[in-house]
Amino acid sequence: MALSIQITKVTPLTPSAVWLQWTLNDPSESGTYLFTIKRSGAIEGPWEELAADQPDTYYYTDDLTVQPNQPASGRVHLFSFQRQIYYRVTVTPPSGAANAVTSEVHGLETELAPIQKGLRRRLKYDEWVLFRRHNGVRLVILKRKTWGTRCTDCYDSLTRATTKEHCSTCYGTSFEGGYWDPVVTYGRINTPKNVTAQTSSRDKIEAAPHVITLPDTMLIQDLDLIIESDTNLRHVVRRQTRTELRRKSVHQQVTTSLAEDGAVEYSIPVNLRTTSVIQ
Repeated sequence: MALSIQITKVTPLTPSAVWLQWTLNDPSESGTYLFTIKRSGAIEGPWEELAADQPDTYYYTDDLTVQPNQPASGRVHLFSFQRQIYYRVTVTPPSGAANAVTSEVHGLETELAPIQKGLRRRLKYDEWVLFRRHNGVRLVILKRKTWGTRCTDCYDSLTRATTKEHCSTCYGTSFEGGYWDPVVTYGRINTPKNVTAQTSSRDKIEAAPHVITLPDTMLIQDLDLIIESDTNLRHVVRRQTRTELRRKSVHQQVTTSLAEDGAVEYSIPVNLRTTSVIQ
């Protein structure tokens, strides 16, 4: 199949920003992928370029703060429920611009009526405040790489598999670095009462699941890594569920396995005090 790009999340951030996230389908080339992000007030355009040729990333935060020199006619008001915002993203693979592809247009809460938009945003904001100020913990999210430069130490291009269990270059992902740059959020962790151990194909992990409730801002997927910044405990995501309002998610719950001491996940260098906090 040919390379394609899909926008997976367009989420409002209080007070005036939008979280935009995407994924690649069938990224067969090894190397650096470049991303160009554009925004429009109409589904057919015209399009304003927000960022060009951003290397190897999976998200963009669109700051909608009004600039002093921006005319009133061009201002974007995030909480004007009558106004719509649309995005599209173009990816250029390592082979060059001739093979670039563009995503389908994705809008911000396009299927919700103004009342539902306001209620959803209020629920998400109240839960964010609850997690951050009262019953939550600070969490560092590491998205597992699914494209980029293949590992030069353990990736076998014939079998398309890794040959080391504890590779210090790709950490078992087959891509250099293993995970994207960390981002921070807050969530609530339900700790299991009983913990038993089992052995996986790579590492010994804790079998008893933890359930972590998170704001539904970024899309978290299987095998992503969630780290408790205060304790450095590292959770491997196993599955996800969501609470929805009119088929639009409000928050997400992920079931995780807690990596045991000595697992390859603990060898990943992470700045647990990174300041790139999202809601």
